[in-house]
Amino acid sequence: MDELGRIVVVAAGFALWKGGRCIAAARWADIRRITARRTESTTDALRLHVQLADETLLEFHEKAPGFDAFLDRASVTLAGLLTFAAWHPKLMLSPPAEAGFVIFERPAPRR
Repeated sequence: MDELGRIVVVAAGFALWKGGRCIAAARWADIRRITARRTESTTDALRLHVQLADETLLEFHEKAPGFDAFLDRASVTLAGLLTFAAWHPKLMLSPPAEAGFVIFERPAPRR
């Protein structure tokens, strides 16, 4: 299970832990885009690809501890995040090789 990591959620942000150490931490405001994707396994598991403002890409597996807490907190913190009911059925009906669904994207800052 440790290869899936553990997602730790706090009010200000979240962290991904693997192998007993924190490999990434960010604030909610650091999220640029979240894409939901299906794995190519027969279990139809899904993953969230979380892209941060600094171009860091984190992958959260739905079976990782803290996955549900991440989605729950994101739903009240990230304005514009699609609801689970809006994207999950479509994702499960799509072929695993497809690019997935962007469920959140922060508008680019104006210059």
